[in-house]
Amino acid sequence: MSESESKHVQTELTGEEYELFREFADEQGMSLKEAGREALVTWIERQQRADPTDQAFTVLDELDDEALPASAETDARTVDNPVSKWNGDDAEFILVDEPEERTHGRTG
Repeated sequence: MSESESKHVQTELTGEEYELFREFADEQGMSLKEAGREALVTWIERQQRADPTDQAFTVLDELDDEALPASAETDARTVDNPVSKWNGDDAEFILVDEPEERTHGRTG
């Protein structure tokens, strides 16, 4: 990057933050300018990548085959196309927010 293309960034740190940053730069053999640039570039790169450990990506891996209660009649994870297999005779179903709300041993 040529000098005419470069931009300057300025920020403020607390005294403690500054000392930690200065110590880190010294340990790495870097100037504060070099360490600051590397920190910013690294932060930008991390923000642009998806985090594979984010629960949005791992929740399905974490589901246990035994996660459903024994009373569950259908495990949609094992049915290829549950809608096409429905014959319309089973009109009763219950929508609940929490599994504990499901009523067991219904009489009726």
